[in-house]
Amino acid sequence: RDLHSFPTRRSSDLVLNVFETEGELVIKARTAGVDRNDLDVSISDGILTISGTLSSGDETEVNNWHIQECYWGEFRRTLALPVAVKEEGVKAELKDGVLTITFEKVKQEKAKKIQVL
Repeated sequence: RDLHSFPTRRSSDLVLNVFETEGELVIKARTAGVDRNDLDVSISDGILTISGTLSSGDETEVNNWHIQECYWGEFRRTLALPVAVKEEGVKAELKDGVLTITFEKVKQEKAKKIQVL
């Protein structure tokens, strides 16, 4: 794919992987350096919001930056879920710097044929 076809991200955007298994929708977010107490995950009407604060853990006064590529501070990512899910019973786990959110998918009924009179 052409590199220009990918959406651009700001450094404060959370990087996500979103995929389906047979019965679940899974979202994985790289959250290394985020304490679970500084993380907020919510769902409303099929919209997932992940926000928090990424702390450098270093309060040293900096006199002169040579390279600054790491983002520290608040972040927020909102995502419209691509499939219908059950919003109750969702599982969220933070392990080894990866937040994994698992939803059970709602089984979609097959379309019913409607007879036109």
